[in-house]
Amino acid sequence: MPCNSGVSLTPVIDGRLHTFAVRGIYNGMSLIADHETCSYWDHITGKCVHGPLKGRQLDLAPLRHMQASQALAHFPEARIAIARMKLQPNMIRALLELWQWMLGERFILPVLTPSMGEEDPRRPRMEMGLGVWTETGSRFYPLDILKADGVLIDRCDDKTMLIYLDPISGTPTPLFADVQQAEWNGDILRLDGGAAIRNGRLYDPYGAELPSEQPLHLFTRWYGFSFTFPNCEIGGD
Repeated sequence: MPCNSGVSLTPVIDGRLHTFAVRGIYNGMSLIADHETCSYWDHITGKCVHGPLKGRQLDLAPLRHMQASQALAHFPEARIAIARMKLQPNMIRALLELWQWMLGERFILPVLTPSMGEEDPRRPRMEMGLGVWTETGSRFYPLDILKADGVLIDRCDDKTMLIYLDPISGTPTPLFADVQQAEWNGDILRLDGGAAIRNGRLYDPYGAELPSEQPLHLFTRWYGFSFTFPNCEIGGD
């Protein structure tokens, strides 16, 4: 995705499996459409924004960014697919990465900017961070703030929310937990009360895995999240 975002969408509508593909760009982000009705859908919220199914909502869940070793630890029978891009796309990507490295910053492709409306100037356009949203609101946590603290505890929908940076993948993860303090001990995040987070899973003081609850979230760029959730809060300040 151009804005470095993605969620898990269930492509079933009224019991029928639909197929989707990218069919356009809006606000610098991918706009997907289903082949069956030619309806257009927001790839972050899963909501249909245009076409016969306008207003319908796909079931969605957050994606966890992880390395292959982590995926195999969680799902030993998993099969890992590696895309083999053709030579030309690989060369274009390499040139873009070299250009960005020489400039010392990330930038959005000029071909995408005409699709973008008025941007929210509160944070840099290409800044990475954790976007969290519920039925009552949305909030963006800049990655630099999360890196400085390593662990952040906040309130969300009258619940305590713990945000931590995964020590292997380096990506932020939110978790609802009854916790006041947390600190790292190697690759294990120790919570007050004896619970611990290890490789993305929550365990009680005796080592038994506990069920965990997360808000909807994604690891994304500021412009993508702020376009999708206008006037969102900025967390961690």
